[in-house]
Amino acid sequence: MRATIKMIAERAGVSIGTVDRVLHDRPYVKEEVRRRVLEVMEELDYQPNRMASALATSGLSRRFAIIQPAWENYVGEAMSAGVTKFRQDRRDYNLTVTVHPYHQGRMEDCLRLLDQAAEQAQGIALCAADCPQIRRKLEDLAERRVPVVTFNSDITGGKRMCFVGENAHHAGRVAGEIAAKFLRPGDRVLLVYADHGYSGHKGRADGFLERLEERGFSRADCRVEETHDDYDETLSAVTAALAEEPDLKYIYMANRSVPACMEALRRSGRMGQVRVLAHDSGPETEAFLREGLLDFIIDQNLAYQSRKALELLFDAVVEHREPERDAFYPESPILTAENC
Repeated sequence: MRATIKMIAERAGVSIGTVDRVLHDRPYVKEEVRRRVLEVMEELDYQPNRMASALATSGLSRRFAIIQPAWENYVGEAMSAGVTKFRQDRRDYNLTVTVHPYHQGRMEDCLRLLDQAAEQAQGIALCAADCPQIRRKLEDLAERRVPVVTFNSDITGGKRMCFVGENAHHAGRVAGEIAAKFLRPGDRVLLVYADHGYSGHKGRADGFLERLEERGFSRADCRVEETHDDYDETLSAVTAALAEEPDLKYIYMANRSVPACMEALRRSGRMGQVRVLAHDSGPETEAFLREGLLDFIIDQNLAYQSRKALELLFDAVVEHREPERDAFYPESPILTAENC
């Protein structure tokens, strides 16, 4: 009889998912376990067969849904790359992953997509604003036993399985520490972020202000603008700040509208006179960095977030294994013109 992944798992005393990770040389397998599984494969003369693997592990089709803002440019491309990697890694399984984008800020669309996904999918990866409506929906999904993993921006205290994404508060504190190196008490600072409902950006803003205060700076010297990741709103807000704050020394771009900030500086003739720190590397921000127009970027691994969220849903739905922790944070490297 032809050996199957299930037979190997039983003989080695591990889960089917562990055998799959060894078979595809994936991480998160202890070396002793990996050796044991490989020995069993050799003993049973295992020959990989995709169809047999799929039948042995799934039996039924599984559907996962990703509900996220309609990201454009590098953010959407990176998130899509993470989904593609998950599909490739789990191609032996009878899985379907459907991405449902909605316009950021249109909460009614997000809620409608959550209702639809709950009827069709066995697990949901969600990126949404932290608001009462979403919290109530998470409670409803928990009662219906539909696991939800939040990614990129968390629903703090919401009934989700876990979170995957940047440790935004820590990243903001790092930004505050960097800024403090170039400022003196009393210097004027501009902080631009999306809005207080998007926990990722709020965490950055809170961490930034917290660290500056610890370093002896006053919050009263920091002008804060919510521009909802909108180019025109950001252009207008930064332009106004530059006009009204002739002594402005530093701009912290906690959202993605960095090109609008650069345009405002260019129009004002103050490019190079005001230091700028931003988040998330992409073609435009890296170009600004190499040209010396941007000082630093605090990056995050966006592809990891979508991929890891789906992997955690897979573990919960297929292997009935709960995540080992509440939050999964990728690294947040600091980029300069020399290492971008």
